[in-house]
Amino acid sequence: MTAPDQPIELVTTMGPVRLRAEQAGDEAFLFTVFRAHTMIELAALPVDAATREALVRMQFNAQTASYRANYQQARFDIVEIEGQPVGRIVVDAGSGAEDGEPGCIVDFALLPDRQRRGLGSAILAAVLQRFIPLRRKMRCKVLMHNEPSIRMCRRVGFRQIDQETPFLQLEWQPDA
Repeated sequence: MTAPDQPIELVTTMGPVRLRAEQAGDEAFLFTVFRAHTMIELAALPVDAATREALVRMQFNAQTASYRANYQQARFDIVEIEGQPVGRIVVDAGSGAEDGEPGCIVDFALLPDRQRRGLGSAILAAVLQRFIPLRRKMRCKVLMHNEPSIRMCRRVGFRQIDQETPFLQLEWQPDA
């Protein structure tokens, strides 16, 4: 696999995509991506805008700390198209094929204006192609109510293997 600090150039059905390691200067962009997805869920809360913003910031900080603590060997990448950031992906390849443990797509999010046009499926499929030579299974958890993400995962070959409310556990196999 590619070293965590080395960019990955992907060839997708939607054109070239570059994954580059997150840097300290990416925090504002990462927050923008996180906020875009989280505000939809928080919109129904009967709180003022300032409280809602504080909740989003708190959740962002908690997620960031949790991912860094729980996936220390993962690649934390910014998804770029033509040099512009359009999303983020966190992939933990697992410790090695010899142990039989699957890797994990920890997080994958695109800016809202880049969604629902096949880009996410194209990126995810290209990322998974990198695991075929390793014969490495990959897993991900998706919120049960997140139908667009579930459909995207199914399009690239993920199958449901478990359910832990509020998540579906999905698995992709390189020989499937």
